[in-house]
Amino acid sequence: MTSKPPAVVRLYESTIPSGNAYKVRLLCAQLGLSPEIVELDILAQPSQTRTPEFLAKNPNGRIPVIELEDGSFLAESNAILCYLADGTHYLPSEPLARARVLQWLFFEQYSHEPYLAVLKFWTHWGGLDRKRPDEIALWKTRGQAALGVMNQQLERQPWFSGAHYGIADIALYAYTQDADDVGFDFTTLAALRTWLERVRAQPGYVAMKPDPLGKKPTLP
Repeated sequence: MTSKPPAVVRLYESTIPSGNAYKVRLLCAQLGLSPEIVELDILAQPSQTRTPEFLAKNPNGRIPVIELEDGSFLAESNAILCYLADGTHYLPSEPLARARVLQWLFFEQYSHEPYLAVLKFWTHWGGLDRKRPDEIALWKTRGQAALGVMNQQLERQPWFSGAHYGIADIALYAYTQDADDVGFDFTTLAALRTWLERVRAQPGYVAMKPDPLGKKPTLP
């Protein structure tokens, strides 16, 4: 008999809207969880994620991190999604279906987030004018390619998590939802556009918080 896993009591995220932190907040909302939110200034010099106190929680110095009721910590957004979704309909229990969800989580972190999220960050908060044209072109080309792969999958099935909405959809939605704000083209990606609307229609859906610095907010 397995024991009940420790509950999440605290979520460490950023003062500016972070797609990786948003994944966790969205799933928490849909699971009816209300952890305490601790916002850290990642734009400070040095970042508040680089203090000794935070590095003791996550030596990699990044958000999001969740704190569990037993005093332990878990980092990496997609690992957190897997932990929170385990035993729920947001993560299949059947081995192959579960592995296919992990396939899309790995895709998001390797072929999607490094381009869409990075271009968004440097456009809104990091000084895109200091980046080389070839770097920017690479982000746009590979990010657009990732969106194309997603659209092809969605032409075959309605959700990345299988027959039902789940954490693969949450992971991919976070940085896709407003990618057109930084130049990605959705014109020919009809299945992807429809999927975005389906995600927003899910029970318990919450939008990403607005940027306190006044940057363009994420779509509601």
